[in-house]
Amino acid sequence: MPPKLEAMINNAFTVDCKFIVGENLGKAQTIFGHKLMFILHSEVFESMLCGHFLEAKSTEIPLPDDDPKTFRNLRLILYNLRDSQTEVNELDLSDTISLYKMCDKYMFKAISKLCVEHLKSFIEDNQRDCNNAVKIFPVAIDLRNIDLQKNVETTLSINCYPLLSSLNDLNPQHFLKYIELHTKQNQNVVNHLKLFEAIENYLTVNDLIPQELVDTGESLQKAATTNLYGQEAMVLLSQERSLELLQKLLSHIDFVKIKIEDYLKGPGVSKILTWQQKYIVLSQLCTVPKPSTIKLFQN
Repeated sequence: MPPKLEAMINNAFTVDCKFIVGENLGKAQTIFGHKLMFILHSEVFESMLCGHFLEAKSTEIPLPDDDPKTFRNLRLILYNLRDSQTEVNELDLSDTISLYKMCDKYMFKAISKLCVEHLKSFIEDNQRDCNNAVKIFPVAIDLRNIDLQKNVETTLSINCYPLLSSLNDLNPQHFLKYIELHTKQNQNVVNHLKLFEAIENYLTVNDLIPQELVDTGESLQKAATTNLYGQEAMVLLSQERSLELLQKLLSHIDFVKIKIEDYLKGPGVSKILTWQQKYIVLSQLCTVPKPSTIKLFQN
């Protein structure tokens, strides 16, 4: 956006509305604009500002759940006099993801496509570095962008869905999906000790170890007798959902693939297993001959 035009808008020169952005996220910010610019590019804003909503007759448009910085980036692109893709390409990964989510929410279809192309570039620039792919992974799933998801999964597949520390930033639903893809991709070469450590680290960092398990060590054993393998999303986790998540994650661990000495230093002292489960696994590891598989839960 040319500096003079940006200055005119920021000073409310000739504008016909102001957006009150981010009240629910902290201190709200006032961002000036023209209704026409938003109506032309968004079906949602067209309905909001031209329909029978209060916003159609008001000069103040409340957007309490939106991020002011992201909204400013959106406005910048709407008002740009250069190639729009160039404007989008100047954003970093985090800002691009935020903009893409906002554009999807308000149906800025043209800008959404630009965001997708830019997100692909973060993956394609370095296919050996999967951290960007991991960050884009949940976005592609949530916004149901099959094309973007294929790009992400191709890169992750090439690298066998590595167990990176950036996985700790995923929500439980996405983390579980990633672990499922990791075990499927690696099949018979899964390092079950490292997988267990990744699961334990994720649950610890995100404070998702069920409190009942921490306090008594009995609830998980009791829950194992019930059918807790539903497919519903697990975003806001109650303690019951935490147990369910833990069971689903542990179902991917085959303890027979872990050496006894490694088991004693790792899962054998872990907070995510009850002492009964530790004993059951250890006793089977010491059995001659060993069972072909040792799983606490079936996936």
